[in-house]
Amino acid sequence: MSYYRKFKIVIGTPLWRVYLRWAYEKCIDDLSKLNFVPEFNRKNFTCLLCGVGNETTADEFIKFVIAKNKKAEIIIVDIGGEQIEAVKKLIHNKYLFFNIQIKQINALELTKLLRHHSIDWIETDGFLEYFDTNKLNTLLDIWRKILKLDGFITIRETASNSFTGRIVDHIRVWIAKVWLGVTIYIHTKIKLEKMFHNNQLKFVSGPTWLPTFRRYSLIKKERNAKR
Repeated sequence: MSYYRKFKIVIGTPLWRVYLRWAYEKCIDDLSKLNFVPEFNRKNFTCLLCGVGNETTADEFIKFVIAKNKKAEIIIVDIGGEQIEAVKKLIHNKYLFFNIQIKQINALELTKLLRHHSIDWIETDGFLEYFDTNKLNTLLDIWRKILKLDGFITIRETASNSFTGRIVDHIRVWIAKVWLGVTIYIHTKIKLEKMFHNNQLKFVSGPTWLPTFRRYSLIKKERNAKR
């Protein structure tokens, strides 16, 4: 059984849909703590779902976006072929008349697809753990480049510093390797937040439904400097 089919057992459930809707709302609300209000209704609002997992995630993201702006441009990327084909089928059956692009691409090559300062919102969930420290720094730099000055990022990631959290992290790495056949990397809360800071991203964070996962809402630091 492929990675896509195995992982769909987890992220293809009704509970996953409820979680995503909750996560989107909480992360957007958190932006107010940075004195930031997203302009979803702006002309040419463009958002990027960076790593999709499966069509369930794509479906919830699209519904959330078009509820706020039916003319928004939605870009969905993933490196997995099965994921991309499943999302294409979803778009054809349900969202054919909306402005949605789907592309199979490595996230570290996003600048080949997207112009600098072209994205209003970058969203992902549990994505950063697929990158080691060096590649994660590269990814964050790429995100900053494609993000508009007044753009924002919302993510949920494993970010724990507790003893229990470290144990859970190592179990999670083992499960990913043995069951899903992929390598993931441990990034502690301190390490992750330092990387955000070093990449000139200002953020707020909060808990999620899982004790070892945290939600983050981020904006560019230079946005505040130019206000």
